Amino acid sequence: MSAPLQAQQWKLKKADEFYNRFDYARAIPLYESIKNKDAEIYRKLGRAYYVMGDFEKAKGAYEKIISNGVYTPEDIYNYAHYLRVNGEYDKAAKWMRKFARLRPKDSRAQRFMADPYYYKELLHFNPKVKVNNVSINDKYEDFGPASFRDTLVVFASSRGASRNWKGNDQPFLNLFRAKIVSDTNLRGVTPFSHRVNSRYHDGPASFNKAGTYMVLTRNIYNEKKLIENKLWLYESYLKDQGGWTEPEPLHFNSRDYSCGHPALSADGRTMYFASDAPGGFGGQDIYVVKRINDSTWGQPQNVGAMINTEGNEMFPTWDSEKGYLFFASDGLPGLGGMDIFVVKIEPNGDMSEPVNLGRPINSTYDDFAIFYRDNESGFFSSNRPGGKGSDDLYGFTHLHNFKKKAIVYYLTGKVLDQTTGEPIAGSVMITEGQQVLASRQLSPGQDFKVHVWPKHNYVIKATAPGYIPREVKATIQPGQGITRKDIPLMSVHRKELLELCELGIAPLYYDLDKYYIRSTDSLRLNKIIKLLNKYPEIKLEIASHTDSRATKEYNMKLSEMRTKAVVEYLVNNGISRDRLVAKWYGESQPVNGCVDGVECTEEQHQLNRRTEFKIINCDEIGARQ
Repeated sequence: MSAPLQAQQWKLKKADEFYNRFDYARAIPLYESIKNKDAEIYRKLGRAYYVMGDFEKAKGAYEKIISNGVYTPEDIYNYAHYLRVNGEYDKAAKWMRKFARLRPKDSRAQRFMADPYYYKELLHFNPKVKVNNVSINDKYEDFGPASFRDTLVVFASSRGASRNWKGNDQPFLNLFRAKIVSDTNLRGVTPFSHRVNSRYHDGPASFNKAGTYMVLTRNIYNEKKLIENKLWLYESYLKDQGGWTEPEPLHFNSRDYSCGHPALSADGRTMYFASDAPGGFGGQDIYVVKRINDSTWGQPQNVGAMINTEGNEMFPTWDSEKGYLFFASDGLPGLGGMDIFVVKIEPNGDMSEPVNLGRPINSTYDDFAIFYRDNESGFFSSNRPGGKGSDDLYGFTHLHNFKKKAIVYYLTGKVLDQTTGEPIAGSVMITEGQQVLASRQLSPGQDFKVHVWPKHNYVIKATAPGYIPREVKATIQPGQGITRKDIPLMSVHRKELLELCELGIAPLYYDLDKYYIRSTDSLRLNKIIKLLNKYPEIKLEIASHTDSRATKEYNMKLSEMRTKAVVEYLVNNGISRDRLVAKWYGESQPVNGCVDGVECTEEQHQLNRRTEFKIINCDEIGARQ
């Protein structure tokens, strides 16, 4: 009874050894022969099948895990991934919903739930984009095209090598070059450089625009053997004599993780690359590094969660002159396998949301490592059916629709005086929900400018000394790169003036048959003087009235004297006569029914013996708001 058990244990041990050495071709039959496979064996089989290009069996391995009921959230994600590879999008969406319930904070789940039917748009074929399998492809791997001196493409290929890598049973990679003979085709393949190509994997590579500096991906090895199956970045310079220097490893490589897939800027001073360094978001992440000087690179920085996911982001290419970073991802919403995405990056580092390039650039298989030219053509890599090898190079034309989507969005504006429309110094705080997105102090005329996202709602809170704070809502519309929201603020002075116009000034009352200013009334008039001094724009109408006792002629004269008494008091205390309009109405405008022939109390008559104050330019003041 122990002999079969020991045989099964031996097979498992041997299969794991092959698997850990990426020798999937020999690991698969051993795993397949093991009876009573557990979830871990099926996981390894799924991965091995996928790498070897048998996507149906990869899906089947994960179906076994799911059917056994002992699975992790990551198993569900991988199962949905393999369903997409096999074109089963609706079924994949069902499992992604379950994944999202189990891992609601996972960015892959959140991006999916933001648009669960994203694939319906991506499946739409863009007939304007033409894709061509280039003539230089052969039965081996050909991938990772890079521009070299505008007329050539340098790519990684397993052609011509005599020794195979056990990971996919293909020869080790070397760098080759070919001439661009049309927008979608290449001719004349030759090895790139004997000094650059080594015993093990070399490629892909990237070059500065001048073609005098390169960074390439290599295995770690010494002269006799492959030390570890990890990738390092190496640099090489074109010597004056025309040959390339011996590639030297970059200082931030590590035995603990891989660094590969370089993407240089035109000047060779900025580089994006892929790495599974600790502290990232998932498997492989995209990093960026800048040169400190002509001979030294700085420390790499993870480009962040806008690009990187819990999955793998790899094969960046950088159009530094246009600001487009292309990369491949299996963590962002895609069609299956790895899809090619693009983000627009501004010089200050602000970037757009990733845009899936859609069909026919992307397929249900692995699509990656795109090289984009100014005329909207270029080349990319794919292992889609119908090719000549496991990975082939494809040429394309008329790819430009992504530019309308890869937009960096900004919310901008000034703080203004509401009355004059002139810019003022102030501060703004931009929030989204409870999150403070940015806070800015602004000098007069200075714009605030904040990086935002389409379809999001923001609140701008503006303040300034001597002004009433104000909040303004802003919704960012897709396709509109800059949303402008100037914030007009009402000054405290203006607000008080408008309230004064609305509430008015209380009347002044008189004793019977008198027009002189009572001592208590002088206190009231002094307050009006202060008011007129504080608000020099006010024009004041002064209109006096009498009660109905005495004749109309007498009362008209009495009301005139009352108005003149008030006007003279104000003028004598520094108020310009030009700001005052004097009127009198006698007994003609009572505030109650106390007219001739009607008996009224003294209190009722008192209400009619008055001088009223009216700000007569309120409409003008209000119209300027």
